[in-house]
Amino acid sequence: MGRAIDDARQSEATKMSEIISKDSPLERYISILETVAPFTEGLTAVELETALDLPKTTVNRLLHALMSSGMVSADNARNRSYRLGDRILRLLHTSPDTSWLATLAQQPLQALADKTGQSAFISKFDGTEVRSVTCVAPDTPVRTYVMPGMSMPVNAAATAKAILAFQPEDVLARVLPSRLERYTERTKTDIDVLMSEFAAIRERGYATDLAEHVAGLGSIALPVHVSGAEVAHAVGLTGPYDWIIERNFESHRQAIAETANRLSKLLQLRTPTTSG
Repeated sequence: MGRAIDDARQSEATKMSEIISKDSPLERYISILETVAPFTEGLTAVELETALDLPKTTVNRLLHALMSSGMVSADNARNRSYRLGDRILRLLHTSPDTSWLATLAQQPLQALADKTGQSAFISKFDGTEVRSVTCVAPDTPVRTYVMPGMSMPVNAAATAKAILAFQPEDVLARVLPSRLERYTERTKTDIDVLMSEFAAIRERGYATDLAEHVAGLGSIALPVHVSGAEVAHAVGLTGPYDWIIERNFESHRQAIAETANRLSKLLQLRTPTTSG
């Protein structure tokens, strides 16, 4: 028996669909997306049938097509709930100046996520701060997701550390805050300790987040080197700490290194060099 939708949820969901014509196939797809968008916990197929006043077979057909294209995702519960998928979330959070990078990185990140079963993402340094650009999460019941456009803490996030470790001293002097914020009990808040970690990252070639940003989560990241240009990108893998760091560290590091090398070749086609 499907869970009942309360009056408030029913009213809001119905309003979303009132202005949508049900005659056009495209409008029906859009109506599904607009109806599920406000509900982060998702809506069931029965709730969508009620809100959109569409037959069960029609709703199921629309949902199947949207899931196949990555525009809608669903949980694995018996009464599965549907919500906006990763593909449309990337579109919603991608700005014009990073849209090319999100497109360029899509396939390499997808391959990394498929290979490791963890969330793969790329971050970019804009000269002021490091922000995530796009993320590909694996098709698993439990997964983490790095929201595009999220600011990555310089002293806690693996991709931020992987990029900043290779910046000149004058850049670090400009972008590092005078006071390092603590996010978990493992966050480094001493600037000298952080600088020592940067030196270690340059030597070993990778950075880690050992539950320093979010308790219980771990990350590994490698810088993406492009010939003739400063390091501006890093590719990372994130997920449960024990799975990312303790159980599969070396295999994950190697997989990220392969992805970073692939992205380096792709970015070489787009990134202007500092020479000449």
